[in-house]
Amino acid sequence: MDLNLAGRRVLVTGSSSGIGEAIARMLAEEGARVVVHGRNRERAQAVASAIGAAGIAIGELADDGGAQAVHAEAVAALGGNVEILINNAGGNSEGNSSKAPVEIDAADFLSNYRANTMGAVQLCQLCVPDMVAAGFGRIINVSSAVAMQPNYMGADYSAAKAALNNFTVSIAGSLRGVGVTANILTPGIIMVDGLLRFGREKFGDPDMSFEDVCQRFGEAQVFEIPPVGRVGKPSELAMVACLLASPLSGFITGANYRVDGGQSRGLN
Repeated sequence: MDLNLAGRRVLVTGSSSGIGEAIARMLAEEGARVVVHGRNRERAQAVASAIGAAGIAIGELADDGGAQAVHAEAVAALGGNVEILINNAGGNSEGNSSKAPVEIDAADFLSNYRANTMGAVQLCQLCVPDMVAAGFGRIINVSSAVAMQPNYMGADYSAAKAALNNFTVSIAGSLRGVGVTANILTPGIIMVDGLLRFGREKFGDPDMSFEDVCQRFGEAQVFEIPPVGRVGKPSELAMVACLLASPLSGFITGANYRVDGGQSRGLN
């Protein structure tokens, strides 16, 4: 199926590795003009060169002025406004996943909010006016299952992702009849590079294939493996991201697409 993405101008944040890289790669394969974003210039450039990206944008979105700088670099590389914005950058404060909610200090709550929510919010604020003027735009915010089913530990990360989800629904509702949609993409346990290395170490085979590690995690019940019986692949997230980015997805907005193998409980 042709998703009509050829020539579309895309910024994927946090795309120098992992899920973001997989999304950027698949969009480029679909013919989109992609800007790879990261904090490390060499890593971002390596991905951009490998996928034939339009360029790179370097910056820390949690910093003051970070979103503005990244947006400006992206527009310059694309030679026009960002038509498709995929907010994938973020992460958890180191060590807080083992802390109870009352043990996490205010600085860490604020840091996680800035990294996982405000960077995305600011990029939306920068990109949406041009999208509205053009009559087309797609916003995809990558969230986490803990936004809907918070862990007892790591409450700062869970709260930040919940805020991102709420913002996404709000912006979707505010953009009525203008050709711009906003949706949430929620991954489950995905086999990114760090998890792949962990699996090979755990199963004692440094050359174990990607597919075999995915399957062995399911068989060994290393995590709370979802009903499909294995962990997910970055490409499986990327396929849904491409659908939501497509002009063909104009009747989908304010939705949460869970790509988690059925791990999340409930319908939200």
